[in-house]
Amino acid sequence: MPKRILILGGGTGGVVAAKRLSSKLRGREDVEITLVTDNPYHEFQPLYFDLAVGNASPEEIRAPITSLERRGVHVVIDKVESIDAANRTVKGRRGVYGYDYLIVALGVRYGWEAYRGLAEAGYHNYTLEGAVELSKALARFKKGRLVVLVPELPHRCGMYPHEAVTMLAESFRNRGLDVEVVLMTPEKSPMGALGADFPRTWLPLYEKLGVERVIHNGLEEVDASRRIIRARNVEEKYDLLIKVPPSRLPTPLEKSEGFQYKQDPRWAPARGRDFRHPDYDDVYLTGEHSMVPAGLVTAGIPVHYATELASDLVAADITGAYVPGMTRVMTCVGYYGASSGLAGNCEVEYDEKQDKRRLKCYLAGISPIIRLMKEAFYKAWVASLK
Repeated sequence: MPKRILILGGGTGGVVAAKRLSSKLRGREDVEITLVTDNPYHEFQPLYFDLAVGNASPEEIRAPITSLERRGVHVVIDKVESIDAANRTVKGRRGVYGYDYLIVALGVRYGWEAYRGLAEAGYHNYTLEGAVELSKALARFKKGRLVVLVPELPHRCGMYPHEAVTMLAESFRNRGLDVEVVLMTPEKSPMGALGADFPRTWLPLYEKLGVERVIHNGLEEVDASRRIIRARNVEEKYDLLIKVPPSRLPTPLEKSEGFQYKQDPRWAPARGRDFRHPDYDDVYLTGEHSMVPAGLVTAGIPVHYATELASDLVAADITGAYVPGMTRVMTCVGYYGASSGLAGNCEVEYDEKQDKRRLKCYLAGISPIIRLMKEAFYKAWVASLK
């Protein structure tokens, strides 16, 4: 019987796993690779913000997920409901799927319900539909106080709020619009958890562009009718609100026994060494839902590298091939204002005693060329699936 590899999720992790495994196991009749996702499109989520600010169209940021079938991957459009790891099965709405190896990359669930009024207030660009609505709101907004709200840490892509406020502030200034831009966040220092380089890089740009930082010590509610954000230590008024979603465990993992991290139920457990489930060696958890327990940040780059390692381990178990191990350096590229880009490197080390990855991060450079590199990489990613 062929070895069955099952991939859950059609986002970054799922696509990386499908591409890498299909490449390493190409031509083997003793292997079946199946990807299950509830979205017929792969939407490249880092481009949602580009869509929101008018730099991309919906068709430019997505591609049919069934294009992976050209690589020998069987794609099933179904909504995953739960995992029975003890019996090596996954339950979907349309069927039950067995596996010999399972790679779980289901991202995170957006926990808007975690704070009163947050679901009803403002706009966001964390879904394609949300980005389209935010694009319309930004096009209408000519004057007033724009607040980007971070309810809690950690959240998807730690660089995003800093990219957003500096890019928007410079763009409004270039258009001659009277707009105040505010970042309301519990993060005391911009990306300070990753090292001293990043606050030294972001704070001068904040000052130059007149971006205000408001540090809250716990969000309480958002009053949409009065356009007021209330935290334990401060209240903030807004005319336009852009909100970052709280990260929560995806529902299928929440419903599955053994897939909730005991120390923090927002996440799913994973070993730092190899991203396997602590109790099941045939289950790999490489989505954002497992980056915090593994010692990494919740962003696409760690998901990419974790999934590459998991895919290499699965392929090696089948073929006996050499496993190079996880890349030691991760590079993250972001927007820096409206016309430049920022690149940061994170050196990755494994702490065997704590079973976690450790990051040592530093600034690699700032340049308009870096911005072009980011845009080219993102659009090439989508083009590779068309």
